[in-house]
Amino acid sequence: MQRGKKMRAEKKQMRIFAGLLALLSVCLTGCGRLEIEDRAFPLALAVTPAQQSGLYEFSFFFEEMDTEGSSLYHKEDAVVTAAGYPQAFTLFGRVQAAGLDDSHMQVILLSEKLLDDEDFLKSFYPYFLKEHHFSWNTMVYLLDEHSVAPEKLRESTGGRTGTYLRDMAQSDEQEKTASVPTLGDLYKEWNNREKILLLPVLAHDAPPSIDHYRMLVQGVPGETFSVDDARILQFLRGDLKKMQLQLSDGTVVSLESIRLRRTYVPAYKIWQVKIFMECEIENRVQTPATERERIMGESERVLRKQIGRVEQWAPVMDANGQLVQSQYEINLTWME
Repeated sequence: MQRGKKMRAEKKQMRIFAGLLALLSVCLTGCGRLEIEDRAFPLALAVTPAQQSGLYEFSFFFEEMDTEGSSLYHKEDAVVTAAGYPQAFTLFGRVQAAGLDDSHMQVILLSEKLLDDEDFLKSFYPYFLKEHHFSWNTMVYLLDEHSVAPEKLRESTGGRTGTYLRDMAQSDEQEKTASVPTLGDLYKEWNNREKILLLPVLAHDAPPSIDHYRMLVQGVPGETFSVDDARILQFLRGDLKKMQLQLSDGTVVSLESIRLRRTYVPAYKIWQVKIFMECEIENRVQTPATERERIMGESERVLRKQIGRVEQWAPVMDANGQLVQSQYEINLTWME
């Protein structure tokens, strides 16, 4: 008798447990989630200060894309004015007929002025770490007063703002190896303040291109550099695997397999940097030995001149967290 009661009680518990599992399964797969056709997937975001103090304009750029087997297209770009990104995220869902899903964001365009806006940065950087907002690999470009206006970006990129800017970086071999800084890079630098970043600033051109670079030194905005000087700074940091030089006679020399060996010399408080690379002349099959020597000699002179122009802005941190200058030794060999 007692055994029968015990079996019936166990069966009742099993039914309750099975019911709870079914309810949990429904919630995990459906509760609180928007259907994919009810979500908007921006691929680019531009953020600029609004005219009213303390407010910002968040311009979301959409384009056709494939997600989970569906071709999605949010019909119109949208501009939301808000006190920060968390508020903009919420307001978008209220104003637009779709919930915002920023997990596919490829590019963020930040006004240079925001690099000095601590209130904005404190609300923006930590937010993208929450609940899968953005990606650490989202590329970051800057906008200054001369850059193309956000409202003109869609027209100038053929309606593919995010894809265009991503492809612009990946199609340039030098830019590809140096890589455009990411949102993760900016967040880590804002949090740790221990590195130097070079941020590309878009030109006024249509379609957009890089006009110059802005340096971020331990989280603080610094000097601006031409594209050529920024390339040399990237080279000195070991970010470039290949680079081109133009000699005085117009000869274009390709420098490849670039490697840096860095050694700290405590007695002199300086980094000794040996740079190894191979060179060749573009589109030339054979080069006589004497011509090779001349080209390598002139290439080294041109490179040293360019290094001298920017090396004061290329310090490297030592074990004590101090930025220390470097001494460079160039080792060129001919590419066989």
